[in-house]
Amino acid sequence: MNILRNLTMVAAAAALSACATDALHASPHPAIVRTATTAVLPFANYTTTPGAGERAASITESLLMTHGLAHTVVVNAGASNGLPLERLPNISAALARAGRMGARYAMEGSVEEWRYTIGLDGEPAVAVTLNLVDVRTGQILWTATGSRSGNPRESVGVLAEDTVNAMLNRLLP
Repeated sequence: MNILRNLTMVAAAAALSACATDALHASPHPAIVRTATTAVLPFANYTTTPGAGERAASITESLLMTHGLAHTVVVNAGASNGLPLERLPNISAALARAGRMGARYAMEGSVEEWRYTIGLDGEPAVAVTLNLVDVRTGQILWTATGSRSGNPRESVGVLAEDTVNAMLNRLLP
C-alpha cells in the first residue's frame, strides 16, 4: 500500500513539474500578399536580459520564412536591443529603411520576458509581442502577444521559438 501511495505521489509531482502555462492572443489575420517582401525590424527589449530583442527578432525572421514568406529582410537600424530602455530602436527610422529596401510589410516586436524563473526548478519564461505593419502607411495590420512558461528541462530558446511559432500560426494559417 505504501509503495502504491509513494508511486502516486511521485507521478503527481512529476506531472506538476512538467506543467507549462501559456497565453496567446492575436487579432484576426489580414489578407496579405505572401510573395511581398517582409522586413523584420529591431525588437524592443523590455527585459534585463541583454540581447533578448535580437534573439526574438532572429527567431521571428526564420519562422516567417518557414511559414512561406520567402522574401524576408532584416533591418538593422543601428540600435542594440541590449541597451537600456531609454535607448529603444527607432521604429520610424527602421520603417523608412524597410521602405527603401522594397518591403511592403514590416514585423516589429518587443520582448517583455526572457528568463529562467528563480527557484529550485528554474523554469524558462518568455513573453513576446509582434505587430505586422504596412510599410507604406505605418498602419498595424495584425498584432499578437504570447507568453509561456515551460518545464525545467526546456530552454528559453525552445520556449521562445514555440511561442513565436504559435503566434505566427495565427497570422499565416
